[in-house]
Amino acid sequence: MFRFFIFLLIAFLLTLLQSTLISLIFPSHLKPDLMILLVVFLGIFFPPLSGAFLVLFCGLLYDTFSSGPLGLFAFVYLSIFFFLKVLAKVLILGETLLFRIILVGVLMVFQSLLLLFLPLVLGIAPRFLRPPPIWILPQMLITCAAIWPFFHLLRRVDIPPAEESFPPVP
Repeated sequence: MFRFFIFLLIAFLLTLLQSTLISLIFPSHLKPDLMILLVVFLGIFFPPLSGAFLVLFCGLLYDTFSSGPLGLFAFVYLSIFFFLKVLAKVLILGETLLFRIILVGVLMVFQSLLLLFLPLVLGIAPRFLRPPPIWILPQMLITCAAIWPFFHLLRRVDIPPAEESFPPVP
């Protein structure tokens, strides 16, 4: 339970950081997407139920701070989270840095496709401002460069639940 609230606070702080400080430091096409890194971390290291609630919270927070349509990023992040959970049934989502870089790159393309086509399907395309598609590559490179320090920091903060140990049965 404590772990859940720690990551709830991290999600809130990352949303504030993403929408304020990062937006001031980086130009729009070079902003790293820290929220997708958090969603990938939650998808790899959290159980499905508590992870889904955290990801839903991340998406709703991001929707609120980005002034986009409410529920759009929540749906996108939940789709990414459950895609990771299904992928974990087939592949071992290991500790290798190269695999994480490729995984985040693929998921950013998936996120961009969802953000491109969902507003069209939902009928909110005229009201939804989209960046040019060429922006995905520099943003993907900057985000992938942030994987190692970001995951290293989150692994330091993460306190996995302790396994129960029972005395051996004689």
